[in-house]
Amino acid sequence: MYTYFIEGGMMMWLLAVLSILGLGTILERTAYFMKNEQGITKEFKEEIVSLVRAGKEKEAMELCDKTNNSVSRTVKSILLAYQNEDDLYESKEKLMKEKALEQIENLERRLSILGIVAYISPMAGLLGTVLGMIKSFKAIALQGAGDPNVVANGISEALLTTAAGLLIAIPAIIAYNTFNRKADKVMLEIEKTSTALINIKKAGKKEKI
Repeated sequence: MYTYFIEGGMMMWLLAVLSILGLGTILERTAYFMKNEQGITKEFKEEIVSLVRAGKEKEAMELCDKTNNSVSRTVKSILLAYQNEDDLYESKEKLMKEKALEQIENLERRLSILGIVAYISPMAGLLGTVLGMIKSFKAIALQGAGDPNVVANGISEALLTTAAGLLIAIPAIIAYNTFNRKADKVMLEIEKTSTALINIKKAGKKEKI
C-alpha cells in the first residue's frame, strides 16, 4: 500500500487528506445518527401526544429528557414555549421554529464535507492522471519510446491516482445520500409531531376561551 502511495505521486497526498476527512465524517455521522434515531418510534410519538392531550406536560417533558433525540428535544421546546401563557402566539411560534432549525442544523452538520470530498476526489484523481501522462510524454521526448520502463512510471502514477480518487469518492457519495435520507426522515418526524402538538395546544386554548 505504501509503495502504491509513493508511486501515485504528489496528488496522493491531497487524496490522503480527502480520505481522512471523508472517513472521519462518515464515522462521526454514523455514531450521531445511531444515537439520535434511538427512541424515534411510533410508540414514543403516540405516548407524547396522549400525555399532552391529558394535560400532563411535565410527564411528557420527562419522557423527552429520557429519550433525548431530535424529535424529543423539539417537542420539549414546544411544551416549554406554551408554558408561558403571557407570551404571544407569534413569539411562541418564532421560538419553536428556531428550536426546530437548531435540530435540523444538527442533522445536516458536516454533510457538506462529504459532498466536497465526493466532488473533489475524482477531480484530484483526474489531475493526477493528467500529471502522470505529462510525465510519461516528457520521458518519451527525452529518452525515446524504445524502452517500456521509460513510460511505465508515468502511466502507473496516472492509473493509481484515478483509482484512488474513485475509491474515496464512491463511499463518500453513498454516505452522503444515506445520511441525507436519514436527516429527511427525522425532519419529517419533527414536522409531523410538532404539528400534532401545536394543534392540540391551539385547541386547548380555544376551549379555555
